[in-house]
Amino acid sequence: MTPHLFNFSDFRTLHAQRFTLHVLIAGFMLASSAAWAGSNLVVNGHFADTNEFLPGWKYDYRDKYSDEDIAGGELYSLMASNHYHVAVTNEGSRQHVLALQGNKRLLWEIGQGVMVDSDPIPVTPGGRYKLTISAKTTGPDCRILVEGYRWLPGIKPHAHPKFKEMRKCYRFAQVYFGAEKAGTMGGIKPEQGWSKASQTFPDEKMTKLALESFNKIQFLVIHIAAFNGTWKDPEWVYLYVDNVELERIK
Repeated sequence: MTPHLFNFSDFRTLHAQRFTLHVLIAGFMLASSAAWAGSNLVVNGHFADTNEFLPGWKYDYRDKYSDEDIAGGELYSLMASNHYHVAVTNEGSRQHVLALQGNKRLLWEIGQGVMVDSDPIPVTPGGRYKLTISAKTTGPDCRILVEGYRWLPGIKPHAHPKFKEMRKCYRFAQVYFGAEKAGTMGGIKPEQGWSKASQTFPDEKMTKLALESFNKIQFLVIHIAAFNGTWKDPEWVYLYVDNVELERIK
């Protein structure tokens, strides 16, 4: 690998010194003024903002679990250490790409993978969207998709939504990098090199029930995860991601 802007070991120190839950600052204005203009709705979708570590993305999930949860099992412990395996790096000629680091234990034995989620992107009912993303792997397969969220009952809407204040209410089809456009994995392979893929959603012809559920969505969140794949134990392997773009196309 080329030199890291933030490497995984240094990130442990950085994160211990300064961790904040990065939330969407300009998204509300972006969604209202640019949604119809084909602009990218993702904050820091090209991972080039280096003023702080990975603004616009959630990579630390310790706030999802209590101390008792974390102490109670290996899965909780691994989820709570997800941030140790996330970095922004240079890969070949590409600068500032997201890197998710995994090994057999993370990707398969325990199997929760390594992940990030975009900050919530506020949306209004209706519309169609297109997610486009570039990725490369040295081993892990991927699961990349958009999920719909809404405020939890009792939460007063405000400009800085946190994941613990929302509930997931919709899941769209994932992005596929292989010839087969089905299954639970994105189908990306090491021999493909950098590959670009997209997914348009929702379906133009929706049932009445599906449309009602879709129109309840208040936020879109892009979920990127490294799962399964291939590796030679005990080596570390990497899923690289770049140029994440979400556009409202209708």
